[in-house]
Amino acid sequence: RKRRWSPSSLPHTHRAWTTRTARMAAATSPPAQGCGLEFHVVGDALMDVMASGLPRIPGWEEDTEAQSIECVPGGSALNTAVHLAALVGAGSRASVSFHGCVGEDGFAQLLSSHLESAGVRPSLVRLRDAPTGSCLVLSGGAGCGRAFVTCAGATARLSMEHLGDLLASVRGVGTSAGDSAGGPRRRVHVHFGGFYSYGTALRAQMPRLLRELREAAASGGASLTISVDSNAADESQLSGVHEILDDLDLFKGNLVEVEMLSKCKGVEESLDTLTKGRQCAICVTMGAEGACFRRCSGDSGVLEEGLVQTIAVDVKDCTGAGDACCSG
Repeated sequence: RKRRWSPSSLPHTHRAWTTRTARMAAATSPPAQGCGLEFHVVGDALMDVMASGLPRIPGWEEDTEAQSIECVPGGSALNTAVHLAALVGAGSRASVSFHGCVGEDGFAQLLSSHLESAGVRPSLVRLRDAPTGSCLVLSGGAGCGRAFVTCAGATARLSMEHLGDLLASVRGVGTSAGDSAGGPRRRVHVHFGGFYSYGTALRAQMPRLLRELREAAASGGASLTISVDSNAADESQLSGVHEILDDLDLFKGNLVEVEMLSKCKGVEESLDTLTKGRQCAICVTMGAEGACFRRCSGDSGVLEEGLVQTIAVDVKDCTGAGDACCSG
């Protein structure tokens, strides 16, 4: 039966959504003493050079005035890790770690210091033959859109060989939580952010990496969940996602990304295609139209679904909004 995301269905679906949100909040609140709760975010770490308030994007040999230009730590995955640490809060018994590649330069040190000051444990592999990734962000503010110029640098080199610390952490090496027989079980969530930035090596390795993460969690007595956010601007940046959908607990994308991934039009048809016969959950953000969620269990069909509308705000700049959404 077709499911219509209509305003008339909102009261019921909104209650379903908020009930689920409450359950998720309870599940991710600081655990009982001795019980580990670990978040690991994997992906891009970039220095963003942000030019904001542009009246237009200049052409070749042209100049235009910006309201401000500043250099700030960024990258989709890094942003999500920082927001997540803020949500978890200082002093809780939960931890947030970030795993990625940087160069051996000043930008790398700035990114590491930024993560530490935000309460995120940096696990950064420094590469000698590649610069730290950077991105020029041209933003026109509300209603004017954005443009990007990216040098992926070390971020594009990220591969399984750089993620030994992640596998060891999921396995529980160096932790005491859950080590003793009958002790509390560790809870671990691994989020792969900024999939758009992944190089061909990591994309090809993702199925094996996810299997090894599951095996590491089992051997370490941990309960593991895995999510992916693509941040893709075109279909090529979604390469490899189809191959791992069955191994994910959650995929988050905006409507354009989900339509590209499903090769369908509209949120309903896209969700029908992507969840058919799969045991997974998908969250789709739709800008001013809100966000929808569907969780399926293979042949059992839809277990949960919901729609939540947006809250009206005065939009200043939407840069990083999707990354912040992911942390929640």
